[in-house]
Amino acid sequence: MNADTGMWVSSAPLRISLAGGGTDLPGYARRFGGTVLGAGTDLRVTVVGRRARRATGIRVCLDSCGRAESARELANPFAREAMLRHWDGTPLDLFSTGDVPGATGMGSSAAFCVSLVAGLSAEPLDACSLARAASDIEIEGLGRSVGRQDHYLSALGGFRLLHFHRDGTVDVEDVAVPDGFRRRLGEELLLFHTGTSRDAGDILSDQAGGTERGDRDTTHRLHEIKELTAPFKDALVQGRLTEMGRLLGRHWELKRGLGARVSLPRADRAYEDALAAGATGGKLLGAGGGGFLLLHVPLDRQPHVREVLTAHGMQEQPFAFDTRGAVLHTL
Repeated sequence: MNADTGMWVSSAPLRISLAGGGTDLPGYARRFGGTVLGAGTDLRVTVVGRRARRATGIRVCLDSCGRAESARELANPFAREAMLRHWDGTPLDLFSTGDVPGATGMGSSAAFCVSLVAGLSAEPLDACSLARAASDIEIEGLGRSVGRQDHYLSALGGFRLLHFHRDGTVDVEDVAVPDGFRRRLGEELLLFHTGTSRDAGDILSDQAGGTERGDRDTTHRLHEIKELTAPFKDALVQGRLTEMGRLLGRHWELKRGLGARVSLPRADRAYEDALAAGATGGKLLGAGGGGFLLLHVPLDRQPHVREVLTAHGMQEQPFAFDTRGAVLHTL
């Protein structure tokens, strides 16, 4: 924290998981190793911290505003665990805002944890250390059934292929996507909010349970989902957009079988109508169960797809891919 004003502003990108999602969960990755291909966007979560002019305590404005004398009294579990691990006890005011609603499949809780840890840390952390510290908040501190892909993609930004090894280590592979194609990809991938939010940890617990029980169908589906990362990466670097749409659709077919709460009838109907209107493929982001629907739609078919999804009551969310990861400014 800056010694003069005692104020900092940190932000981290929300992410889009393109292929391999779910294979980063510990129950799968520790047995087979996981691989996820994803990217950061220009949609972000921002946290502002300011040294307070009072003797003790924390004032937070997250979902609502309130004050606590200790970190343990904070209602927000992510803030509470982050403060317990990283706060030095200096009286502090915290404010946070995000570009999309939480619990919608774009890793908002991870981006919040990344941003908060970046601001609270006594010494600057490199991106991978920041990702690890932020993911420990959710996985170890809160015991949530989530993986680490969101935290790494948020801390790093850009297009990344993440390898989750059986020993718990993570290797990061940069995927070089030319600027021109990155912009075109952002133009042909459309995001629509289904109007439904959900807790990723609750939905992912179904998958985790199946993996831990050795359920053959769950394991087989996750193997196939992991195998999609290689052809998706090839299509990405070679600019084959229609192929990417097809792979998104195959990913969604496999993912829908991982648990009863992954999909919902309203989203399935909207997805089928979008395909009929010209989308080449897509999937619900994150754990599923609601949130954002990602579609690949050629430019000439986009008016038709927008009309169809508007009729389903789904609102489009503009976005672009961004190479920036977590950013910290002291004031």
